[in-house]
Amino acid sequence: MRIANKKRFIISCVFFTLVLSIFGKMSIFLQRDGTSFPIVMAVDKNKEENSNNNKNYTIVLDPGHGGVDLGTSYKNFNEKDLTLKIVKYAEEYLKDEGYAVVLTRNEDKLVPLKEIGNIANNSNADVFVSVHINSLQDINYKGITGYYYDGKGYETDERIKLVKTIGDEILKSDSWEDKGVKRENFAVLRYTKMPSALIECGFITNEEDRARLSKDEVLKRLAENISKGIINYLDHQVKNGYNKNSEDYTKLMVDEKSMK
Repeated sequence: MRIANKKRFIISCVFFTLVLSIFGKMSIFLQRDGTSFPIVMAVDKNKEENSNNNKNYTIVLDPGHGGVDLGTSYKNFNEKDLTLKIVKYAEEYLKDEGYAVVLTRNEDKLVPLKEIGNIANNSNADVFVSVHINSLQDINYKGITGYYYDGKGYETDERIKLVKTIGDEILKSDSWEDKGVKRENFAVLRYTKMPSALIECGFITNEEDRARLSKDEVLKRLAENISKGIINYLDHQVKNGYNKNSEDYTKLMVDEKSMK
């Protein structure tokens, strides 16, 4: 009986080893009677490979405002709290995809604007995204706005691509209105050397946008779509031979810095 069990076990091992080479990992489990059997756990090898490749990329996320700086506010809504929630959800999503993620703050504190730039630059980040909530005296104004800093040449093109790619993803959910992509001289965009974007996630002064922002599931979708936009941008750059350490790209950064 034991010999028969042993034969069956050997045959099973050979079979499951072949399956393993196609589908994924295998573990051996013991039954109560002392016999053992192999279990195949399916693994998406392409996803595993992509996850390893993604570790080469660093993404810096900046939750706007913090500490004594509430940002824009309306009754019990404070921009600093909403941006931190969105960014933490995005951090979780991107880390699950295998990316290295750095937050300029992970708690309720104020980080000086130049320090935000230093955090991104010292992290040798591939992408920097600052998340904010908008406001306006006109309460009818609503929607998603993307901002970029008008640097120079290739760098400006990259920043515009990043903002547009993120915006395209956000607009796929929750019926946000598209307020377009705009050029702005925001300090956090000016101080960062890599492709960077500032995303205004709705208007706190608008009733419809405020209703969206009050729902945790909407904040999670915002975070997920911002993350997908970043990933799509990086995927596109890889296909087109982008290299943040290339001589041409570095020269553009140095040239722009010398102009400030």
